[in-house]
Amino acid sequence: MKKKGKIWELFRQIRTEIIFSGESLRINARALLFGLAVGLVVGVVGGAFARLLGLAAQVREGTEWAIFLLPLAGLPVVWMYRKGGIKTAGGTDIIIQAARGEQPVSRVLAPVIFASTLLTHFFGGSAGREGAALQLGGSLAELVRKRLRIGDEFEDLAIMCGMSAGFSAVFGNQISAVIFALEISCVGMLPMGALFPCVVASITAGHVARAMGERAVTYYISASTPDALFYGRILVLSIACGLLSILVCYTFSGVRKGLEHFFPNPYLRVVVGGAAVVVLTLMLDTKYYLGSGQAIIDQTIGKGQCLPWDFLLKLLFTAVTLGAGFKGGEIVPSFAIGAAFGCAVGPLLGLPAPYAAAIGMIALFCGVTNCPLTSLVLGFEVFLFCNSGGFLVAVAASFLVSGYSGLYAKQKFAFSKLADATGTIPEEESIHRT
Repeated sequence: MKKKGKIWELFRQIRTEIIFSGESLRINARALLFGLAVGLVVGVVGGAFARLLGLAAQVREGTEWAIFLLPLAGLPVVWMYRKGGIKTAGGTDIIIQAARGEQPVSRVLAPVIFASTLLTHFFGGSAGREGAALQLGGSLAELVRKRLRIGDEFEDLAIMCGMSAGFSAVFGNQISAVIFALEISCVGMLPMGALFPCVVASITAGHVARAMGERAVTYYISASTPDALFYGRILVLSIACGLLSILVCYTFSGVRKGLEHFFPNPYLRVVVGGAAVVVLTLMLDTKYYLGSGQAIIDQTIGKGQCLPWDFLLKLLFTAVTLGAGFKGGEIVPSFAIGAAFGCAVGPLLGLPAPYAAAIGMIALFCGVTNCPLTSLVLGFEVFLFCNSGGFLVAVAASFLVSGYSGLYAKQKFAFSKLADATGTIPEEESIHRT
């Protein structure tokens, strides 16, 4: 009798698993359709957006007059945000909160961030494009969910699908795009129920953008044979990058708060900030620090060349641009800051300059975003698994020493960064920075 009971119990368990699998397939069939729809829409818009950003960079570099119009270009940026009722200081934080279901996404966010980022880049603002990609993707995904009446049950997942698709379309790194969308909202917890639709959306958007001419950025680098000394050098550089990430985050927020204090009128603030960028450009007699910073990344990783102060000047230009009210994002400039810092410091430690620049880029990204899994995967994707152990050490060290500072004030932490017994954050500590 006991044997028959065990067999019957086994069949019951198998039946339960089969029922679950059938229900999962039914739900994920709709998730497939939803992910495809989001990927197609965001892929087309994101691909066009990336192409226009490239055109804006060509115009900016090829003209002498564009930079002088930057202060005036900020006026329509401020007007669009005020007219649309969008919180100007929110940025990517708006999408992070929406991904947790804490607030809705404005219907006008997509066109506003699209236009304002193009204006910023066209006239020489020092800003990235990932903030626009995430906000654009999240806003369009919510539009797909509401307008096409598919995926109503995916309300909590729609924003993450859009973020995956937007990141993939603009950057081309499809795996990193998925992990970033899952990881950014709450560090330490991955909502795996969103994995399948995010994968579909990311791959679809990436292929659509690629068909429109966009390509993922990859670099071929080399490094010395890994040994104990090699990893020790990586560790020192990565700790320095983690500490630098604290400076980067506080500089961004400090400059923004300072400009808001001295120039409470947003129109005056954006004109003053734009004028400051123009003056700095004229004083240095170079446009090297304008735009997203891709030129710095190419120079440091591709050629292993930089000036010792490049990372500080890029930080200053970006902080003033974004603090004044221009739009785009902080991540690509952070890539450039990290790459320039690694390129300058790495050779002092005995590391090849291009490889040190790559380590600096990934380590600083980890420090400012608090997304170690994304950082690790991004390092593998972009640098084609070159001495991948170095990136593993860099991400772990930077994540540890960067503390709880970050680019996104609404990001939450599910666990402590300390190696304590429970791994949880003590009650008296906030897991939510304000």
